[in-house]
Amino acid sequence: MRRLCLFSGGFAIAAALYLFLLHDAPGVLLAALAAVCALLFLLRRPLARRAAVCILGLLAGLAWCRGYEALFLRPFEALSGKTAVFSAQALAAPQETSYGRSVSARLALDGKSCTAVLYFDEADGEILPGSRLSGTAKLTTAQEKHARGNDYDLSRGVFLTASCRGPLHTEPGQASVWLAPAMLAERLRAAIRAAFPSDTAGFIQALLLGDKTGLSYEDKNDLAIAGIYHAVAVSGMHISILLGMILLLCGGNHRLAAALGLPAAAFFIVMTGAPASAVRAGVMQALVLCAPLVRRENDPPTTICAALLVLLAQNPLALLNVGLQLSFASTAGIVFFAGGLYRSLSENRLLSRLLRPKNVLSSLLRAMLTALCCTISSMVFALPITALQFGTVSLAAPVVNVLALWMLSIVFCGGLLTALLALALPAAAGVCAWALSWPVRLVLLIVRGAAKLPFAALYLENGYLIAAAVFLYGLALLLALRPRTVRFWQAAAAALLVTACCMGLSCADYALPDASFSMLDVGQGQCLVSRSGKSVSVIDCGGQEDASGETAARFLLARGVTQVDRLILTHFDADHCNGVRQLLRRVRVKTLYVPELSPENGLRTKLLFAAAQAGTEIRFVTDDLTLPDGIRIFAPTGSAEEPNAGLCVLAACEKYDILMTGDLSEQAEYRLLSTHDLPHAAVLVAGHHGAAASTSEALLRAVKPKAVLISVGADNRFGHPADETLRRIAKAGAAVYRTDLSGTITIRG
Repeated sequence: MRRLCLFSGGFAIAAALYLFLLHDAPGVLLAALAAVCALLFLLRRPLARRAAVCILGLLAGLAWCRGYEALFLRPFEALSGKTAVFSAQALAAPQETSYGRSVSARLALDGKSCTAVLYFDEADGEILPGSRLSGTAKLTTAQEKHARGNDYDLSRGVFLTASCRGPLHTEPGQASVWLAPAMLAERLRAAIRAAFPSDTAGFIQALLLGDKTGLSYEDKNDLAIAGIYHAVAVSGMHISILLGMILLLCGGNHRLAAALGLPAAAFFIVMTGAPASAVRAGVMQALVLCAPLVRRENDPPTTICAALLVLLAQNPLALLNVGLQLSFASTAGIVFFAGGLYRSLSENRLLSRLLRPKNVLSSLLRAMLTALCCTISSMVFALPITALQFGTVSLAAPVVNVLALWMLSIVFCGGLLTALLALALPAAAGVCAWALSWPVRLVLLIVRGAAKLPFAALYLENGYLIAAAVFLYGLALLLALRPRTVRFWQAAAAALLVTACCMGLSCADYALPDASFSMLDVGQGQCLVSRSGKSVSVIDCGGQEDASGETAARFLLARGVTQVDRLILTHFDADHCNGVRQLLRRVRVKTLYVPELSPENGLRTKLLFAAAQAGTEIRFVTDDLTLPDGIRIFAPTGSAEEPNAGLCVLAACEKYDILMTGDLSEQAEYRLLSTHDLPHAAVLVAGHHGAAASTSEALLRAVKPKAVLISVGADNRFGHPADETLRRIAKAGAAVYRTDLSGTITIRG
């Protein structure tokens, strides 16, 4: 089995090299590898033969990566940006998105077919797995998205996305055995929604099917902060529990369990959309079950490498998927280190005494200790990936996993049986669902409580917190590799002390200057944070819905700010305020200042309701205000019905002033200048993200800024910032700083 491990390892290394380093490697490299491989085989020495197997895997991997691009990607390159008529077959039920609805489908176009995602606003009929779809759509290739830094589609084997122009036409499709898993998944979703209470149905749906559409952004964010998001991503835990149930029902008969369990696991994996983590777990469990049947011992490195080979043979670009990287990294850590760490901890006198009796308490303690060891071991390889990809390290993860993971195993078993029961006996399933909802609520209570703690996670916003993350990683590595060299309580005390010191330094570093101003990188939106002394103000909070509010909250929490004195909204456009509700959930806001505009605006109503629920005072600005920390708010000028009308804010500091005009148009800027005597401001925040109709020459002449900040998304369809605006700013002699080029911009002093 080690030969399989060597070949698979070489194949995976080749895929990584091809994707990140050797994409344009010449064909002579393949020929050289083939020659070296042949020579090593001829040496007839064990070490040489092993090296030859590894190089053979390397050769196969490089050849397959190049062949995959030629066979599956290049035929679609010419379609990018074109509008074409298509026909397709739906592979799953549609999902709601931020821009309408989407459905995964097998797309047929010009004699070619591939897996694609269709985006549409309306359809003329119901869409079910197998439905026939047709229409006209603008096409975007996965390679084009890859060039913009978005690898998600490529890593899933989706080569095209199609944005429908007009309604999507649907026809009933023919039943197919290949669509049976997707059809059962849809029936189970409906059964779960009908049987379980509304506050737990979304979580059960995510736990059983990996479908997180029923979870709110807040719940998904809390799960990530608490370090237990993996529970709602179908993975090894789910497959292991499923096969464990089947083995139990088979009375421990491994042959019967393999005969029944492997098809059941394969069906379950396809039903949940075949995510990389589930396929990895399925292959590994299959090898574990089959090894005794063919008189072989299970070899963990081989099972991991073989699972990776299966995924990369299907799609070598899957290596770009962060979920795949985390799944294999976590599993490798658990496989190699969890056992030794468990044995070391269980040898502790107190723990060994508690674990010795065979009772419910000792079984529960074993489950909790196992969860702790798995959590620490998984960090050995997964923590660097998490830190680099998400900029977050969960400090609450060890505690939350210990408290909740054993309960989730019970909930998964009970939830799966209840969902199947609901297909035949809805009334009986309702009773089971009611009882099962209580442990779900307890898990959610633990997760939400942990996520609300001030330092539940490290947000790697500065060097101090990065240093804390590096120390925690080193500690996890030490515990995993040499568990007997340090006592666990000493490691916990050291982690607490070092993390607290780094957080304290981070807070002090933010508080030391008398004032600071930051324009956060929230994509195509705007969120500004101004601090003067101990007073903190946030001006606007919008961009990608909810995510912009989370970005603002993490920026503040990473610097020890748990309370905002005021939140000022210049107007009620989504890109300036759709992150407010998430910000209110994460930090306390004393006062909300809003213009007395747009009373019929639905988003305005939601924001005011959320602020009232959070206990935030609401003040409607109808006249100019001067606040204690030097912030001036200018009331809206002109007609309230004018597009982009709203508040302007001037933050006055000792060394510089900053003017923020929201989305004011050029005409509104003229009115502002005619009614107010504006001081020279060292910094001007460009109006309307640098649109051509804002940041006029008159405003630039009056304010005389030395720097102009532009909050803009790297990928926006509005053409922001406009070339005319950039030319006007250059003519005024001001420097330009943009979030799409520089990320978050901070001015100190």
